[in-house]
Amino acid sequence: MHIDLPNGDKLVPNAEFADKLGVVVRTLNNYDRKGLPFIKIGGLKYRPLKEGLEWVASRIERPNRRKQAAAVASATKSAPQTRRAASEGEKTQP
Repeated sequence: MHIDLPNGDKLVPNAEFADKLGVVVRTLNNYDRKGLPFIKIGGLKYRPLKEGLEWVASRIERPNRRKQAAAVASATKSAPQTRRAASEGEKTQP
């Protein structure tokens, strides 16, 4: 059973929301402590579909691009120096 909300969102049963995410209900219960929105109506737990999916999407972790860029830059800088040092070493040997 879905419940329409005035803001255009829908309340869906907890089990259906879990199926939509591909997780078990226990995982959602763990997310409750982290702030995943829910409401209990008549002893059943419902979740706002759009708001819940937005909450999940906002928790996606991305690597720090600055650290990645710095690692690539330092690797690029060190590679030519190594080649240059190797070529200089070849020149000095008789």
